[in-house]
Amino acid sequence: MPAVRKHGSSSTHPPRPVLRLAVLALFALALLLPSTVAAATEPKKVVIIRYPIEPNHFTPLVEAYQETMAQRGYRSGREVIYIDILTTTAEQNSIPEVIAAVEQYREQADLFITSGWVSMAARNILQHSEVPQLFVPVLDSVALHMLPSLHEPPNTNLSGLYLMYPPEKILRLARLLMPELTDYAFVYDSRIPADKSFFQAYRQLPAEARYGINIHYLDLAQGLEPVMNTLQQGTIGAYGGIVGYLPHRRRLAASELPVITAFTPDIEVEDISDFTAIDNTLAGLFNPFSYTGRQAAEISADLFDGQTDITAVIPRPARQMAFIDFRNAEKLAISIPFAALEAVDMVVR
Repeated sequence: MPAVRKHGSSSTHPPRPVLRLAVLALFALALLLPSTVAAATEPKKVVIIRYPIEPNHFTPLVEAYQETMAQRGYRSGREVIYIDILTTTAEQNSIPEVIAAVEQYREQADLFITSGWVSMAARNILQHSEVPQLFVPVLDSVALHMLPSLHEPPNTNLSGLYLMYPPEKILRLARLLMPELTDYAFVYDSRIPADKSFFQAYRQLPAEARYGINIHYLDLAQGLEPVMNTLQQGTIGAYGGIVGYLPHRRRLAASELPVITAFTPDIEVEDISDFTAIDNTLAGLFNPFSYTGRQAAEISADLFDGQTDITAVIPRPARQMAFIDFRNAEKLAISIPFAALEAVDMVVR
């Protein structure tokens, strides 16, 4: 006689094979979870390569970068790991160090931050990779050796911050400060790429951008003494430079001529008075590097947050500041016209 199934007596437990499969699935999921969580919390790796440029070796830039990254949620040692490399020298004979660093970290890095001439050396390798590179900062002329435009999306894994020191702005400042000025010397070193770029920029200035000033080109590659002799002949009324003249500032100051120039080192607003005190700098332009560090951090955080892609990041200009040094004006017995004061951002006293 067949067994009679009573109401409510049927089992609610799944068959043993189904239960076994469920347990195995849960076990497999448990094995996967740690690696998934680890991948989600893996800190970003940012490689910074800089060189020992005076006076601060790009330190304000790095500090501002890390502070801004922390404000955006990327704290050092937690959400981001920094590999900060300072080359042995500020000269391009340290290029092998740059190449070695890029080769060592390009498979691990999420981003490279490269400063000045380091950027072009690193670019030779990174242009063949997918790792984003930010130049922070470089001269606009140098940036244009790596990108076709500074005003459009790069469509490659490179962007960053660029410095501008328009020669016409320096000459305009010279004209406002010294209305009777007729001759100005650009002191440069033809062995230095940045100096060569500015030499070309001065040579290409249209007449109206020269403000009636004759420009003399004094090349330190020919020796310091010929440059000094020309400055002391009495024709030139002021001079300036960009990179090559910087190591010779104290010697050049013996000419007792006013300096109206552009400063490329990493000078902050609070440091400019110390920097101009060692020679006869009357006025000029400079770019606080801390600003470029903050801007680079904003770009980096946007990249890491997935808000943008490096190929779409249009390069940004640095913050240029114009100044007049009243102390040196008094020393040189130069009265500052009001029109010149209106043209600058700050006065050094």
